[in-house]
Amino acid sequence: MAKEMALVSVGIDVGTTTTQLVISQLTLVNVMPGSQVPKVEISHKSITYMGNVYITPFEDRQHVDGAALRAIIAKEYEKAGVKPEQIDTGAIIITGETAKKENASEIIHSLADYAGDFVVATAGPDLESVIAGKGSGAEALSKRLHACIANIDIGGGTTNIAYFDRGKCIGTACINVGGRLFEVDPLTHHLNYISAPGQTVMNHCYPSGSLEPSEDEVLVIRKCLKAMVECVERVIFQEPLLAQDRPLVMTNTLPDILLNGVVFSGGVAKYIYLPGIKEWWIHGDVGPLLAEAFRESRIHSSFSVHEGSETIHATVLGAGAHTVNVSGSTITISKDSLPLRNVPAVYPEVGALGMFSWLKPAENYNDSLYRTVALVVPALPNTDFKTICTLAEALASELPIIKGEPKVIIVQQDIAKVLGQTLQRLLPSVPLICLDGIELALGDFLDIAKPLPHEDAVPVIVKTLVFAR
Repeated sequence: MAKEMALVSVGIDVGTTTTQLVISQLTLVNVMPGSQVPKVEISHKSITYMGNVYITPFEDRQHVDGAALRAIIAKEYEKAGVKPEQIDTGAIIITGETAKKENASEIIHSLADYAGDFVVATAGPDLESVIAGKGSGAEALSKRLHACIANIDIGGGTTNIAYFDRGKCIGTACINVGGRLFEVDPLTHHLNYISAPGQTVMNHCYPSGSLEPSEDEVLVIRKCLKAMVECVERVIFQEPLLAQDRPLVMTNTLPDILLNGVVFSGGVAKYIYLPGIKEWWIHGDVGPLLAEAFRESRIHSSFSVHEGSETIHATVLGAGAHTVNVSGSTITISKDSLPLRNVPAVYPEVGALGMFSWLKPAENYNDSLYRTVALVVPALPNTDFKTICTLAEALASELPIIKGEPKVIIVQQDIAKVLGQTLQRLLPSVPLICLDGIELALGDFLDIAKPLPHEDAVPVIVKTLVFAR
């Protein structure tokens, strides 16, 4: 390839409360010139257009308004002076409560068709936490300070937490605590909608019949928000969860580790860093009051609070790409199973005795957006034949349950051929691609091209979400 090439990249973030589009220019450079395998990295990135922040349009409480969303994107393209065919790469991320809506999958399908060849992700809680921590700058901060930093991303529907230890994500959590769980009329300032998680907390704070009609509504809301933030505190301080926490805590893999600091991001974070807003009802929700509850929390008083580079949106700039050629002598590929595009990388949960399981993480990609997923096998303590056989048996028990074909396995060590052959014996009729020598992170996507002549190498493009920092 040429020494440098420029790509126009777009990031579209469809959240519980807001939607935003960002257009950027990425400069790619080959850092392995000459006859070596090309390794292309992003040498420079600049935002060329930062779109307006729109309220995410809904037809009703269960359906995203696809036509209105498409109109927003078309309007933003026009304002930015770009046509869809000029976009080289990008990412559409749909997060929070919006990702749970009944038609979320078809909405981003149509957006991706309209907007170009994109990485498209309905971000499950784990991926959403990581995206927010990268976008807010918490990941980079933890690397720079050689520290363990928590990113706490507080949106409309959920609070997503990610721990970064020296630049590496070591755990995530997702809690149903957000600024839009209680909605208010901006004119009367009275409650006009309470979500299911909000009602759970309300029932705990005010058991049946104990809420007096005359009680000050703002005091009622504050009491509920304080109870929600106390649930987040128990998760972060590794304290036993109470009965009322269980409906709120969706996922939690945070390790018991001493934090060196926290970064707040998301729409609510703006009011944590800039407190004192009098018109708390301004957005038709309770975001500013929730920010107050976080400011008064043990989280805020116990740790150094760092300001992130981005609060309202952990802005996704798009999908960068670097190309890796995988040695064909150590891989297994079923005939006619390539090419594949936009295959999400799925990391396993690690259970007792160090056993891997991909079932639950793969469920994040169950919708029709993804033809298949790539199951990542982290580095093994040793790669003797017995270990590979045990790994193959674990994979063979889960692969038929995990949706999509061909089955894609990415191993970090040089064992793809022997693992692939062992799997082919266990699952003879299942199309399989087993590759090694590729470095992946949670949130990466793969394009796998057809094998090169003589099948001695397979070009693989790893698409990584790119952020402002």
